[in-house]
Amino acid sequence: MVRKSQYTSISILFGFMLMICGLSHPAMGQATPAQPQQPSRGPSQFKPVSLEHLYWHFLVLQNYLDTKSVELESNGKDGRGLRNNLQKQLGWSDADYALIRTSSVRLTAELKDLDAQAASIRAAGTSSSSHEQLKALTVQRETSINSEITFLKRNLPPDKIRAFDIFLIQLFAPKSVSPRPPSPEKPAVTGQSTSAAVQK
Repeated sequence: MVRKSQYTSISILFGFMLMICGLSHPAMGQATPAQPQQPSRGPSQFKPVSLEHLYWHFLVLQNYLDTKSVELESNGKDGRGLRNNLQKQLGWSDADYALIRTSSVRLTAELKDLDAQAASIRAAGTSSSSHEQLKALTVQRETSINSEITFLKRNLPPDKIRAFDIFLIQLFAPKSVSPRPPSPEKPAVTGQSTSAAVQK
């Protein structure tokens, strides 16, 4: 069983990752330009998060948990709870979840490479050329994310993908993804409602 502190760490990490996602500029990591202020309606509202970006952050998070579990085990500690936490919540077999792990390793490596390229471009100074290069890297990032989503959708049954979409939204961003009425044929994740289909 995963300790409460591990759940807390996962929640904090994912919340931070979503915050970075919400604040990042398309030019990979640059601050978002100031937007015209809207009349105040109470607590500040974040821009809705896309389902594709939930996939991105989930896959990066799973890779982080896998990496940390290896570190724990190399120090003689049990890392299984950390590594398998999200898989157990989904209720997936090792075979089904192996596809998630494969995708998470590949996407994390690709994004690290893109981030390194972006850092190098920014370090060289700002110019119209560097801005265009950063925009191109942003397109590559989105392509990499969508490639992994395509990989998962081709290799997992449709009911698993529907359940995974609902799981992502209900677990991590129930109020941050633009909802649409669910299709009647879409099953809910066990013990959870189907109210969270998303508008792509």
